[in-house]
Amino acid sequence: MIFVYLLLLVPLSLILVYVNAPPLWVFAAAAAAIVPLAEWTRRATEQMAKSAGSVIGGLLNITFGNAAELILALFILHSGKAHVVKATITGSIIGNSLFGLGVAILAGS
Repeated sequence: MIFVYLLLLVPLSLILVYVNAPPLWVFAAAAAAIVPLAEWTRRATEQMAKSAGSVIGGLLNITFGNAAELILALFILHSGKAHVVKATITGSIIGNSLFGLGVAILAGS
């Protein structure tokens, strides 16, 4: 139920940008607004997994888990900073690889 109330932070963060509020307030409102949106994404992929199977559900979960990164990359590319996007993608690949290695080591030992 709290996620419904947190959805009010989505338009609030946009209003804060419009009225030139302090950047910390805008960031806090936008960061808190991501929580209910992530919950909706989780529920949607869970519902898709029920009807499409666990493999498709897992692939959708992975895809939507990186959606925020993709959206940010598009905005950064639009501002002409391709080197930042390359560094972000490289960091993401390295981080996911290390996470996978750690899980494999834990599961295998």
